Amino acid sequence: MKKYSTLLIVVIAILVVAVLSWILPVTYLNGELVEAERTQAGIMSILSYSSFTFYNFIYAFLYLMGIGGLYGLLNKTGAYRNMLDKIANHIKKREIIWLIITVMLVSIVCSFTGFTFEMLILLPFIAGVILLLGYDKITAAMVTIGSISVGIIGTTFSKLVAGTFNGMLNTTYNDLVIVKVVLLVLCAAVLVFNVILYARKVEKNKNTNEDFLIPEKVKGNDVKVWPLVVILSVFVLLLIVGTVDWHGAFGIEFFSKLHTKFLEKHVLSKFIVATISFLVILYNVIISIINKKKKSKNNVKFMTTKRMIVTICFGVVFLLAFAKIMLESVFNATDIINRGLELIKVDGLIDKFTFAKLLGNYNELGSWSYNDYFPLMIILALVIKYAYRIKFSDALDSIGDGFKKVLFASIVVLLGYTVLIITSSHPVILTALKPLLTMTDGLSIIWYPICTFVSALCNTDFTYYQYGVLNLSYATSYFTSSSIYPLCGLITQSMYGLALLVAPTSSVLLYSLGLLEIRYTTWLKKMWISILGFAVLSFISYVIVLHVMV
Repeated sequence: MKKYSTLLIVVIAILVVAVLSWILPVTYLNGELVEAERTQAGIMSILSYSSFTFYNFIYAFLYLMGIGGLYGLLNKTGAYRNMLDKIANHIKKREIIWLIITVMLVSIVCSFTGFTFEMLILLPFIAGVILLLGYDKITAAMVTIGSISVGIIGTTFSKLVAGTFNGMLNTTYNDLVIVKVVLLVLCAAVLVFNVILYARKVEKNKNTNEDFLIPEKVKGNDVKVWPLVVILSVFVLLLIVGTVDWHGAFGIEFFSKLHTKFLEKHVLSKFIVATISFLVILYNVIISIINKKKKSKNNVKFMTTKRMIVTICFGVVFLLAFAKIMLESVFNATDIINRGLELIKVDGLIDKFTFAKLLGNYNELGSWSYNDYFPLMIILALVIKYAYRIKFSDALDSIGDGFKKVLFASIVVLLGYTVLIITSSHPVILTALKPLLTMTDGLSIIWYPICTFVSALCNTDFTYYQYGVLNLSYATSYFTSSSIYPLCGLITQSMYGLALLVAPTSSVLLYSLGLLEIRYTTWLKKMWISILGFAVLSFISYVIVLHVMV
């Protein structure tokens, strides 16, 4: 029943907004809030919205499924389990310190990047280590979901969150940055207190069950861990570096200039082709020597037939590229090369074949979004497959097993987006929020946070949260002074972060609880201290900022 708890919560949320469409009239934003007649969401409408949800939010589903496939492949390597064991053994008797460091690191990363469901790629890893330490799955959920929420509440230089507010409100990253940092630290402290309080009450489990989160040990497996550590470290570093707004937040133009120069480079440059060909040949020779020494048999071939064919092909390419380098750079015989290329009709292809055409539209580091993460995960899977020499069929089987483990949680998350579709098609929530929003002439630090929080409950995808139930640009039009706008941004981001912990539509919450098989009600009982603490700290920050501004 624990597994289906998240599904039940999502179904209830869908029914609630559907029933509200029968009770309340709709309110549209057309320069001003215009109230219209009721447009009820019927049974067939809800079913059609579900299919419409799959069409519009397939990217989220694929990303979450990709997480399962990636960890399914990692489990196949054997090195991943060894890595988890080494980490757990190294931090034993220092578990509390490790929990504190994990909370702080994840919170800071989310504060700088705006990661929400993107950060779920670390959920199986964090949960695996925590379970090996003897703690339960609720502890893992508290650390992961709670840290993501803290990072969003105290968002500082995130292009996705803070950067979006800057564009809508004409504010800057430096506005209230000290307040945001203090709020980030205090909320992290509250979360750490709650995690430690709960972890010390839980009796440690000395015998961990081997499953998707803790893969089975491979007997007699002496596979090396360090290549996996290097690969995963580079991957995580790319995710973080690719998302931080280096230019807008810090004025750093290095990555944008590097991106431009790289895309202008020719893929078929003689130096690039020669280098790659030489490295492939060198790799094949070294691997063949290693395999020859391992087998230590005289009748064993030095190189397999397939490897020999690949080596010969790249050898021919290397010789041609080397010949071109010699003719052009040493003998200055450029006319001979150009005439030869013209004869075989490939001169235009080589001259115009740049990395920009090879890669297509790929954003520079600092401007990445979820569209850039999934291709990177595919590349990561290929690197792991070849690094640990996993057969293609075995790799597909392992990825398929990973898909099965996260399929239910991914479907529940996708179904949660139906609430967003219903509230967008039948904007009755805006009808309920209008009296609260217009209750005072200026900004109310009571009613405005409530309005943004309710809006976030229906729109936990930030792309739609900012334009969804409560349009931020329109909401701030009620406030005569633009000096209040930074506070509006602070309220909006903190209420959004708080909603990630409790919203029945939260991708972070639904996926985590579904994968860890935790009841929604159990989660609220264990997290109420943190939820209350985050709300109180946020409200205190509003009061202080408003008092200083006035």
